[in-house]
Amino acid sequence: MKRMDTRTIFHIDMDAFFASIEIAKNPSLKGKPVVVGGNPDQRGVVSTCTYEARAYGIHSAMPLFEAKKRCPHAIFLEGDYALYRAYAERITSIFQGFTERVEVVSIDEAYMDVSAIVSPFPSATALAEMIREKIKAEVNLTCSIGIASNKLVAKIASGLAKPNGVYEIPYGQEAAFLAPLPIQTLPGVGTKTQQHLNRDGFESIRDIQKVPLDTLFYHYGARGYHLFYESQGQDKRPVISEHQPPKSLGAEITFDRDIDLTPLLLENLERLTVKTHKRLLAHNMRTQGISIKLRYPNFRTITRSASLYTHTNNLITINNEVKKLFMASYGGGTPLRLIGVSLERLTDTYWQPVFWEY
Repeated sequence: MKRMDTRTIFHIDMDAFFASIEIAKNPSLKGKPVVVGGNPDQRGVVSTCTYEARAYGIHSAMPLFEAKKRCPHAIFLEGDYALYRAYAERITSIFQGFTERVEVVSIDEAYMDVSAIVSPFPSATALAEMIREKIKAEVNLTCSIGIASNKLVAKIASGLAKPNGVYEIPYGQEAAFLAPLPIQTLPGVGTKTQQHLNRDGFESIRDIQKVPLDTLFYHYGARGYHLFYESQGQDKRPVISEHQPPKSLGAEITFDRDIDLTPLLLENLERLTVKTHKRLLAHNMRTQGISIKLRYPNFRTITRSASLYTHTNNLITINNEVKKLFMASYGGGTPLRLIGVSLERLTDTYWQPVFWEY
């Protein structure tokens, strides 16, 4: 029996979003391996691709040259990101036509808390189908929807519903649903964590479910704490509407050619800092955390972070800290293909200035 206080959360994931928009614009592409990301003979990665392209092992974030190797006859498109954003705005408006409790997490996915509106419908699945039909009718695109009592399980369910489906996990069945799935299904379990867990005898989520919390915490620390509750399908995170302030702001650039000249890298880094600072001011926020990202030609990526003494929105202070962090992290000589800057630990509340802020 479902408790009266149980939430009903939808995770909506657009199917091959960018590629699907290109097909809607040019129907002759339907049924063909389409890759959005740019010219495969130039630098870049796959933004998204059709399911026909995925059959060749192509996936998002794969280098374009690798995608071309796997499917030489694929159709490579630069992508019209202004058009994609326009579609995303129209789709978000459809969601908001049902409920204000919509959390947009990326251009092609969102959460909806439909707890307050689901009761007039025969079922949560019926409401999800209505949303899918409205999206299809208004923008001619398909999506997959996962339904559960929390965000974690709903997101996993939407992935299993792809493409163009609905998957509902009844209240109380979260742990049973997750049990047979591989451990890498859980958020945050990447390749290295998966290998570590596999070595320790964990293959499926069921294996984690059998282990007491204190044992997992002893062996894996905070990660073990999260593994325990995630494996049980427990997640208390609320759906946060778009009106909530951002948790971080950032910008990055992938160079046309690898760069190893420190002055040129610093010049680009300052441009990224200025760009991110403008966004910080636009949100009327301040930052206390700074992070940089460096990616090498072999795609090895490192991130380095630093904390400021107090929250600030002063460009000189932020820029100096970014440069200091970069110089401490990059020894020169080795070229970089990408650099990025992020401002974190943001606040829009009252702050106490110190005498050296200006």
